[in-house]
Amino acid sequence: MKMNVEKLKEKITSKGMKFTHQRLVIYRSLCDSQDHPTADMVYNQITEENPSISKGTVYKTLESFVNAGILQKFRDDLGLMRFDPVMDTHSHLYCNESSHIRDYKNPDLEQLLNNFFKENQIEGFEVEEVSLVIKGKTK
Repeated sequence: MKMNVEKLKEKITSKGMKFTHQRLVIYRSLCDSQDHPTADMVYNQITEENPSISKGTVYKTLESFVNAGILQKFRDDLGLMRFDPVMDTHSHLYCNESSHIRDYKNPDLEQLLNNFFKENQIEGFEVEEVSLVIKGKTK
């Protein structure tokens, strides 16, 4: 999901956030990644070219992106918090051998899941979003 600087700037400022070099570098790192990185993975990816950005800044920035609604976070099978810049509805493919995570978009599957939960309400629980993790191994 490669994005140019202007698109990144618009994405960040459209949510009322100030556009800074740190935010640009961190968000670009997420968009360039195919593996839904952890905060530490983002930090390790950007630190060589941006040694002035601290690990704390990466953690705070990622959390501010989540709070602004331009980033999703979820916990993987190893208990690590992972980040995903894709905000539209999609599922994930999780490789049990490598812990690699990639997006899987299938509108028919997403519609099937949404229709199922519309017709099968869960007592005492309001479904806000349905996301599926499909586990297996990469061939």
